[in-house]
Amino acid sequence: TLIKNYAQNGLPASEVFTIVNKRLCEGNDADLFVTAWMGILDITDGTMTYVNAGHNPPMLLLGDKGFQYLKSPAGFVLAGLDITQYKENTLKIEPGDRLFLYTDGITEATSAAQELYGEDRLSAYLNGHTKDTPENVLHGLKADIDAFVGEAEQFDDMTMLMLDFKHYR
Repeated sequence: TLIKNYAQNGLPASEVFTIVNKRLCEGNDADLFVTAWMGILDITDGTMTYVNAGHNPPMLLLGDKGFQYLKSPAGFVLAGLDITQYKENTLKIEPGDRLFLYTDGITEATSAAQELYGEDRLSAYLNGHTKDTPENVLHGLKADIDAFVGEAEQFDDMTMLMLDFKHYR
C-alpha cells in the first residue's frame, strides 16, 4: 500500500523505495523485511525505469532472443536499514516483448526429494512457451511446478505476473 500510494504521487521509483524503506524501518523492532521490484513503464516509447529492493531478478523476453534474467544490481531489502538509498535502472522494451515477475516461492518450490524447482527449470519452461498467451504461460507454469513438487508441502507463497507489451500508445 505504501509503494502504491507514493508511486501514484508521480515520484520516481527510486524515491518511492527510499521513502517507503524509511517508513517501514520506523518501529521495526521485530527486524522484519520485504523484497520488492517496481517498474514504471512509459507506454508512449517503451522506456521502463525500475528499482529492485533485494528481489529475485525478473525475466525479460526481448524479440526472439528468449527469456533472460534481467541482471542488474539489486538494492538492499525494504525495512532493512533506514539510510538505504535506492537507484533506478532503465530499459527499453518494444512491442512483443514480455516481462515476467515472480516471488522466490516459484524457484524455491521443493520436491519430496528436497530438490528446488530452480532458475534453470523456470528459464527452460518460459523459453519453451514464448508464443503462448500470458494466461497460458502462467497457468502452465503453475501446473508444471505442482507436478514437480507433487505432494511435498510448500512453505512460501508463489506469485507471478507477466507483462506483454503490445504497442506504443
